[in-house]
Amino acid sequence: MKRGLRARFFAALLPALSRGHVGLSEPWRKKLLGSLAGKVLEIGPGTGVNLAYLPDGVHWIGLEPNPYFHPHLKRALSLRGLSGEVLLGQAEAIPLPEESVEAVVATLVLCSVADPRAALAEILRVLKPGGRLVFLEHVAAPPGSSLRRFQDLLCPLWGFLGDGCHPNRETLALIREAGFARVEAEALELPLPLVAPHVAGVAWKG
Repeated sequence: MKRGLRARFFAALLPALSRGHVGLSEPWRKKLLGSLAGKVLEIGPGTGVNLAYLPDGVHWIGLEPNPYFHPHLKRALSLRGLSGEVLLGQAEAIPLPEESVEAVVATLVLCSVADPRAALAEILRVLKPGGRLVFLEHVAAPPGSSLRRFQDLLCPLWGFLGDGCHPNRETLALIREAGFARVEAEALELPLPLVAPHVAGVAWKG
C-alpha cells in the first residue's frame, strides 16, 4: 500500500487538480456513471469526485491504495448519502470475490497502476457476467507526433510527481486486448498539457 511522504503529498495535491479535470470532463462522467446500478467498484477513487454522478441506490465500493485519501472518501460518501465502503488495496489484487459487482469505474487511474494487464484481469474476474467497466482515461498521443515525443521524454518525471502516472500509456489498446466481449470508446481532447488525448467508454464482460 502507498504510504509515506509522497503519498501524503499526492493526497494533499489531488483535490485541486481533480476540480479542474472534473469541470472539463463532466459531460462524460455524467454519461458513463449516471446509469450504473447495483454494486459498483471504483478503482483508485482518490477524493471521491465521481460519487456526485452515481445514481441513488447503488452500493459503492472504493478501492484506494493511498490511505491518506480514505478520510476524504468516507466524508464524501457520507455527504452523498450512498451505502458503501472504502477498501485499502491494489487494482492488481482486488480483495473481492469472483463475479461480485455489476460495474467497475476507472477514471484517470489505469495510467498509474503498476501492472495494467493484471488490473484489467482482476476487473474481469470481479465483474458479473454482463457487467461493465466504464472508463475515462488520458492516453498516449499518436506515435511519431510531437506530443508523443514529449510524453515519452517526460514520463519518468511525470510519474514521480504524479504518483506513478504514465502519460504515454496505450490504455485503450490494453482494454481492447484484455478479454472483454465488447468495447465501445470515444476519443476526446481536453485542454491539458501533456495529457490532452483522452478516451471515454464502456467495456462489457461476456
